[in-house]
Amino acid sequence: MDSLSTSPTRNQRRRQETADRIVQAAVALFGERGVDATTVTGICERADVAHQTFFNHFAAKHDLVRDLARRGNAFLLDCLDTAQREEKSTGDRLARLFSLLHGAAAAVGPMHQDLVSETIRAAYETDDPARSREVHRAIAKLLRAGRVQRDVTRQHAIEDLVALVVGALSQLMLEWAHRDDFAVAERSMRMARLLAEALAPRPGERAPRT
Repeated sequence: MDSLSTSPTRNQRRRQETADRIVQAAVALFGERGVDATTVTGICERADVAHQTFFNHFAAKHDLVRDLARRGNAFLLDCLDTAQREEKSTGDRLARLFSLLHGAAAAVGPMHQDLVSETIRAAYETDDPARSREVHRAIAKLLRAGRVQRDVTRQHAIEDLVALVVGALSQLMLEWAHRDDFAVAERSMRMARLLAEALAPRPGERAPRT
């Protein structure tokens, strides 16, 4: 039975811990200085690892940024789960989702906008249909919960409503990445309210079957 176990070995855990430490150091420096101004040497010094250790995990700095894009996708899924579990309406869930996303990025440091931009670029370069499907399924779950609570319309296919939310979120991130004067917190709350109104049942819409 032990040979069939999928639990990570001690070496695998240590390797992951080292990779996480490198990533955390990189994010801190990216937030302070920006991606371009951060060097591999600086990341190694902040993470307290040897130069070669970095390259044991990442072929180059850009590969680390790609890893951040992957981790960002996992964080988005966590935020969707948190919003669904802890909020009581679709509007509140969307507002919580957007708040969690922009709050985490803004907390990185004064150059967080640069990090958002670079991560988006890396995500497009390494587009993974499986990861996209995961996000779409999580948003669909949130919207179906809204239908049960009767605050999400049944007049449109759920995949079309998912596309509406994904489009709004993508637009928000792109504007944030490319507009220096972008007030992300204010804009994201307005976007959440707009989505809640767009998703709401229409007057006279039939009540959902129980």
